[in-house]
Amino acid sequence: MAAGEALLRLEALSKSFGGLQAVSDLSFEVRAGTITSLIGGNGAGKTTAFNLITGNLAPDAGHIYFRGARVDGLPPHKVARAGIARGFQELRLFNRLSARDNIEAAIPGQQGENIVRALIGGHALTEERDVTQARSSALLRDLTIEAHAESLAERLSYGQQKLLSLGRLLATEGELLLLDEPTSGLSPGMVEDFCARMRRLTDAGRTILLIEHNVEIVMRLSDWIIVMHQGGKIAEGKPDEVRGNVVVMHTYLGISS
Repeated sequence: MAAGEALLRLEALSKSFGGLQAVSDLSFEVRAGTITSLIGGNGAGKTTAFNLITGNLAPDAGHIYFRGARVDGLPPHKVARAGIARGFQELRLFNRLSARDNIEAAIPGQQGENIVRALIGGHALTEERDVTQARSSALLRDLTIEAHAESLAERLSYGQQKLLSLGRLLATEGELLLLDEPTSGLSPGMVEDFCARMRRLTDAGRTILLIEHNVEIVMRLSDWIIVMHQGGKIAEGKPDEVRGNVVVMHTYLGISS
């Protein structure tokens, strides 16, 4: 999809849990090749919005379109196959597998996923294995953790685990990446590295929808910002526009007029 076109579109999305309205009449777009940040206080509905987009939850009302096709109500694996990849604040790595195995498990369309093809094996399976290893090595090298390729994920530092988690997302070849607090818990140097990586990803054609509580990062990285409060959208715009919004200034940025 061409840069600037609407890759993801939410239309009047709503979700409640009993008497709690977690998301209410939420509409916004994410344009291809951009970084869009979803911000708001705890309980604003950001994570529920992510869960709706990725098929972990079904909406009570409204629709979700990805590349012009409806994806609301699809199970998570079909949403992922459509091209939406999600990261979690809790990393959810396979801790007892190597860094390489974590990456390779995320590469889609492998013959080994089909038990019949796996049993038949043969030359095609060997060739595919070589390609998979080459792809995992390239990702590990780009993430600067190739030296730890055969180390168990649980033995990596937290920063390296964050990089590995990003590598798994990239391995899916998803066009839209949903990142949840990707810089939390990182040293200042690694924060800068992650920010640079996110910008390089969009320069290379990926699109990012970001949940991030670090306001400085949000304002510096984002092409567009959506502000949520009590399940609904209260503001959106470019960073300077959001920074100048009186409600946002008082509620989230701690700036008095």
